[in-house]
Amino acid sequence: MFLIVLFFIHTMLTITTSFPIWLSPAIAVFCALFVAWFAWNLVSGKRTGIFVAVTGGALILGGVFFAVGFLGPMIFAKDTSQGAMIGIFIAAPLGLILGAIGGYVYVSGQSANEESG
Repeated sequence: MFLIVLFFIHTMLTITTSFPIWLSPAIAVFCALFVAWFAWNLVSGKRTGIFVAVTGGALILGGVFFAVGFLGPMIFAKDTSQGAMIGIFIAAPLGLILGAIGGYVYVSGQSANEESG
């Protein structure tokens, strides 16, 4: 997840902003470290807060959707000139939204299990 989110954030910031050359990689590394920490806590079963779960879920699914939508057309349909745009304009925003909803549902289920158990 670290590498996928690193690629996702760095590519999106490079394409969409005019940040200084050092700022995009710094933000990408920070987001990737956050996702790695979140994934580690998720696997270990530790309780997470709502902000952490929503942000982590959005970054994870956004990164996965972006990678599939950005790299998939380059691999499977090499003759299309705008295949990578699917990852940028459709897949990544969809992944961010679904990931945020999934993170919220996860935290809601986590707190419901604590109350009943």
